[in-house]
Amino acid sequence: MIEPFVITQEDDNITQADGTANELQDLFKYRVPKGQKVILRLDDVLCLYAEETDATAEQATALVKLEMRDATGEEKTPLLNSTQYANFAGEFQDEDKIIKLDIAREIIVGEQEYISLMVKNPTPFTDKDNSYFELRTHREV
Repeated sequence: MIEPFVITQEDDNITQADGTANELQDLFKYRVPKGQKVILRLDDVLCLYAEETDATAEQATALVKLEMRDATGEEKTPLLNSTQYANFAGEFQDEDKIIKLDIAREIIVGEQEYISLMVKNPTPFTDKDNSYFELRTHREV
């Protein structure tokens, strides 16, 4: 059965890490549980609010990227090419400001594979504890 599904930083299958200045690093990484698949569709969207460790909003010039990785983490498929954080505007409601994925076809992320949200901030660290996101997608259970 395929159903709408929202992945957030609160999910039990998420690992989190603070980002380091000037390096594109995982901020949130979701591992698809056994027995499930995430089905990424053309109209799926990503919402993001990020803060730096000094409690200020992420810099507008910070880069955000989303990618799928196989179970080994070696094979990577871009889902959202590097885009400036300013494009997200911390928006979760206004459909005109929510970012659609950069995919040309439906993509299936199988069990034990990963979806990784990465950030590259030009200055201080990105703070995982004060940042949050939603990937509005679908899953098969």
